[in-house]
Amino acid sequence: MNIQALHYFIQVADSKSYSVAAKKIYVAQSSLSTTIKRIEEELAIKLFNYDGKSLHLTAEGERLYELAKDFLGSYEMFFESAKKITDDVFGTINLLLPILVSDMFFAEPIAAFQRKYPNVKINITNRAGYHTQSLISVNEFDLGATIKPIIHNIFECIDIVKSPMVLAVHKNHPLAERSQVSYEELVYEKFLSYEEDSVLYLNFISKTKQAGYAPMVTLKAAETPFLLSVIEQGEGSLVLPECVVNYRNYKNIRTIPIKGEEEGYQLVLIHAKDKYLSTASQAFWDFIKDWYRKEDENHNV
Repeated sequence: MNIQALHYFIQVADSKSYSVAAKKIYVAQSSLSTTIKRIEEELAIKLFNYDGKSLHLTAEGERLYELAKDFLGSYEMFFESAKKITDDVFGTINLLLPILVSDMFFAEPIAAFQRKYPNVKINITNRAGYHTQSLISVNEFDLGATIKPIIHNIFECIDIVKSPMVLAVHKNHPLAERSQVSYEELVYEKFLSYEEDSVLYLNFISKTKQAGYAPMVTLKAAETPFLLSVIEQGEGSLVLPECVVNYRNYKNIRTIPIKGEEEGYQLVLIHAKDKYLSTASQAFWDFIKDWYRKEDENHNV
């Protein structure tokens, strides 16, 4: 006996006729009578009596009818609830975001996302560095923000922001009024820098190496506001994305575009291509993608 057999039984009982039931559900009358016979043999009971005009349930048939109706009603409720599992967004998302990136580019959309999906919990780990791609690839985190380049055959990505790389200096610095500088000109500059596990640090070292020198770094730190505060006091210079400097009002800092770095900073959100995304993670991915698509459209208007 299966669910289809129970459906056939109920149709015959309601129609009080094999032929009428067969027309209603578009099956052969012989299929209905064969199904009813199999149920009777399986349960060792008689389900219908025939009075020459119509079929009538036996006492056993009436009992099975009630059980079948209750069971199929419960099954339909279960099936509808099961279908809604993918409609209800819930669960936990583990995000890997650098501290300043969290504040600048994710605080507002995450707040909006949580208003839309209140049953989703988000765990954010603030850690910047070149390990981001490897941590995402081994599934330690669901999604993470990093800087291009990324390994395209391993990760899917959403473009978050593109920004020029600039040299930040005090307003009284000798280079403060320049319209542009090159890395080659900065060979004798005293630099502040990010810590060595930062992608920005590695890119900075790579660029100066291409220019033919190892930079003179007098201070390393993880926090951008701290580094810029030191520059506001008149000490050192820092290579960083222009959008980061513009995020806060630094009255004593000037930024100078660096030649060849017009789109030197490209922030993306990534996830591993071969990894299953939970309903919550997929909803967040789609939400962020749509958020920054609209941001880009508004920017270009």
